[in-house]
Amino acid sequence: MYVDLTTVVSQDSPLVLSAKSQDNPHVAMGHVGTHLDTYEKSNIPLEYFKSEGVLFDVRETTEVTPKDIDLDLVKENDFVLFRTGRIEAHAYGEPAYFEDHPQLSQELIRKLAEKKIRFIGIDCPGIRQHSEHEAADRLCEQHGIYVIENLKNIPSITAPRFTVYTMWLDDEIMTGLRCRVIVECEDKQ
Repeated sequence: MYVDLTTVVSQDSPLVLSAKSQDNPHVAMGHVGTHLDTYEKSNIPLEYFKSEGVLFDVRETTEVTPKDIDLDLVKENDFVLFRTGRIEAHAYGEPAYFEDHPQLSQELIRKLAEKKIRFIGIDCPGIRQHSEHEAADRLCEQHGIYVIENLKNIPSITAPRFTVYTMWLDDEIMTGLRCRVIVECEDKQ
């Protein structure tokens, strides 16, 4: 079974119209919908296209710490996916979607970096809020980890481990690369 986790935004969406009105609309558009952040502009290794994945359901917490997940389930080169429930509770683009969204603790981000994973995927606007957003993404990228934001359809994943296909287009200017994320998992019998 395949599950598309990509949030696609229509061209007449207020978020798209706002991005197009920015000083640099090209850069702003990269941060609309599902995208991965690349503030350091590092080269994403091609082998990141296919990763093994693990999902953590953290809907009961607003600040996810190492105590909230089983880090022993995380393997090197994994795509670590977090279901916060934000995109289920508030549609992407609604003001409430962006307000005080769940986040990962600094300690958890460091522990995931130590595990040498490839991606952190999340169903909300980022792994940290407001002024800490970009710094957390940069820290991850400096460790070869890319943060993918605004994922949807996470409840459709039916297996504890699965394969994740991540597709992106490099751009030498954009700090947010629109991407497509597809999960392949075994159907439950």
